[in-house]
Amino acid sequence: MSWEEQQILDFLASAPESFFSRREIARKSVKRAFFDENPTWANPVLEGLMNKNLVVQDAAGYYGYKKPY
Repeated sequence: MSWEEQQILDFLASAPESFFSRREIARKSVKRAFFDENPTWANPVLEGLMNKNLVVQDAAGYYGYKKPY
């Protein structure tokens, strides 16, 4: 698992009942300087996490933590 993937999963796991937009995930899961360099860095990472079935997406297109069962 990449560093970026781990940052996103840690952020989503901190509020497992909530869903967040791509931009909010990109902004809140890393330091400000990293986000300022590339505000869309999380987009391909989120797609990869979706393909790995580690995050879920609601009807509005927001992302949340997939709880292990």
